[in-house]
Amino acid sequence: MATPSRPIQSCFQCRKRKIKCNRSYPCAPCILRGENDACREVDKHDSSSKTTTEIIEDLLHRVSTLEAAVLKLTDAQNAPRDEPSHLPSPSASASPPAHQNGPSAIRSSFGRNSTDEDVAMMLEDFAMGHRVNRTRATQDLEAGSYANHRSSEPEVTINAVRLGVPDGHPLALLIDPSTNIANRLLLSMLPEAQTRVLIQFYFDRLDWYSKVLHKPTFAADNQALMINILSGNVGAIRIGFLAVHYMVMCLALHLIEPSIRDQLGLDFAATSDLARRMYSAAQACLYYDEFIGSHSLEHLQCIILMGLYQQNHDESDAHWALMGSAIKIAQNLGMSRLGSEGEPRQYSAAWSSVVKREVARRVWWMLIWDDWSNAAAHNGTYSIHPSQNHTGFPANVNDCDLVEGQPLVPKPPQTYTQMTFSLCRLRFVELYRQIVDNMQAPTGYGFVLDIDRKISKTILELPSHFLGPGPPVKSFELTLALVMGETRRLRLHRPFLFRGYKDRKYADSRIQCVNSAIAILDYLKSDSQQSALLLKWWLVLFYGFAAAVVLFIDLCHQKAEDRPDLDIRRRQLREALDLFKTSEHVSAVSRNAIALLEGLLTVEPGMPSKPSRKRGAPDDEPFERVVKRIIIDASRNVTVPSNRSPGSDLSPSPVANSVVSTPSTSSSLEYALQSVSGNDLFVSGALFRDEGIFSGSQFDDQTMAQISQLLYNDPYGFLDGGGLLTGFEA
Repeated sequence: MATPSRPIQSCFQCRKRKIKCNRSYPCAPCILRGENDACREVDKHDSSSKTTTEIIEDLLHRVSTLEAAVLKLTDAQNAPRDEPSHLPSPSASASPPAHQNGPSAIRSSFGRNSTDEDVAMMLEDFAMGHRVNRTRATQDLEAGSYANHRSSEPEVTINAVRLGVPDGHPLALLIDPSTNIANRLLLSMLPEAQTRVLIQFYFDRLDWYSKVLHKPTFAADNQALMINILSGNVGAIRIGFLAVHYMVMCLALHLIEPSIRDQLGLDFAATSDLARRMYSAAQACLYYDEFIGSHSLEHLQCIILMGLYQQNHDESDAHWALMGSAIKIAQNLGMSRLGSEGEPRQYSAAWSSVVKREVARRVWWMLIWDDWSNAAAHNGTYSIHPSQNHTGFPANVNDCDLVEGQPLVPKPPQTYTQMTFSLCRLRFVELYRQIVDNMQAPTGYGFVLDIDRKISKTILELPSHFLGPGPPVKSFELTLALVMGETRRLRLHRPFLFRGYKDRKYADSRIQCVNSAIAILDYLKSDSQQSALLLKWWLVLFYGFAAAVVLFIDLCHQKAEDRPDLDIRRRQLREALDLFKTSEHVSAVSRNAIALLEGLLTVEPGMPSKPSRKRGAPDDEPFERVVKRIIIDASRNVTVPSNRSPGSDLSPSPVANSVVSTPSTSSSLEYALQSVSGNDLFVSGALFRDEGIFSGSQFDDQTMAQISQLLYNDPYGFLDGGGLLTGFEA
């Protein structure tokens, strides 16, 4: 029987290069490349176990060669740092996990058995300059059969290099290479006695808010820092830890309580200046440590803590930009693929420490929370997509129960721990992310009702998580958790607030939005001493200001309809204003909110009780007209120094002087309002910014989101024409 014919295949070289082959041997492309001898037809049926064996042997040979080259390079130069923050090194573990020498399950997206793919990607990392992955691969190899070939000499070299500015460092252009940078960075250190008081204050009163540090190991690392300073062993100091140390000092000084300030013998001006100095020192440490190119968990902790200070000093945009870098650094370190501690998985040598893994989960989820929480103020965009997150929630465990070398045993969800507040916060932010996603692709009003039920259920469950004994800050945590829940519900219903005054279908949204605003302010007013401390945080003030704006809108509508409870709304707003003033000496954002709210309350008595109901005349709508005038008039009276830095302006915001007096319709206001369509004024805020009208320091993206985008965008697409909804239309 004749052998059936088959089509001639392309040659191996052309198929590999994905180019057209003329299917003659040698083919024309191979002849042009001078590869006549290598030109052969690819036979699909010519595979055998021998070919696979040869490939595997070739890969093993390449890996062996790669191991030798890696070990040689590691001994010869300072590899990028991937040390834990305030955590013992993997080798310090008393009883390391039995599986720590196995392959990394964090790096690969293809499963634990994809050895060939991992090896191929490892080669790509070394070729393409992926230094963090390269270091991780080196650590995995060192933990294997080639570990006994490791030289122990580079430590001295590393310490010696750290004393000055290394060759090629950007700062070498500005600083004499012979300068002892470590000594210069240590000049900002406070006396040891004051340092210990501030550290204790931070962990007693402030750490609960971010919870990205592990107190026992921070204390151990700080003790080592003090010993190295006293002994003059400056080269042994980790600059990354020094940056975190400075930020702990900064926040403790910035948010210091009067009793601690008296104990230190400092006045308010001194603590403010010292906080700014600590912040600058932390920045200097980060840049000297080249955090952009040399990644570590300590750098991420420092960036998160810096964000708390930046937000309070009207630098939310700077924090947002830095957060983007922090998220990419965390992903590069493998923090998005840590899984949960209870999973049966293997970890690379870099993540063999159980304490480091757990702290990394805290840091990673803090980044997620910050990313998702601020998405609405940045056009609904965020950097961490849920489908790309493979790291479980942090464990419900106290710091003292998180010990290296011991298994991690989390407490039941209903048991209060130092992590309870953080876990409650994450439950709310996951719901809020769904709200933000729905703004991009609205699915109907039923979504609002469904999310409202979930938020209500979560709020009702909150008190049960805070039962039993706990530290004094437990009351702060419960209050802020309740405020967060009501704020999420307020943000959910706020797009239907105006519609609810005219359309009975959305009346429940109007009622719930106002009730949530009242509840937020009531929680903050429930304890005057507690509220004075909580409102020092930027986020708490942001929640309070959003609630006050909703109440002012309701006041405008009540005035238009001659309702009897106008005085109640005015009293609630005055109480909110007095509440915000308790923190104006600490936060620049607080002064902005106070000035804007004072402006609204000042012009409200002069607003007509019966505004024009003509559709399409937004200037006749009281609330919109007031906000337009206050923003434009205030921005014309404020200039921002080009060299302004966080904390440099501790005087009352100049905007207060421009909005307290009743604004009149000036020519500049008329020109501004004629520049854009009335229905697009707040949607087209970018035009005003581009024209230089919004130039005040108080009008960053967050503030504009609060005042402009806050109310007039229609993210769900239910409003007529998709434009601005006039609140007093007939």
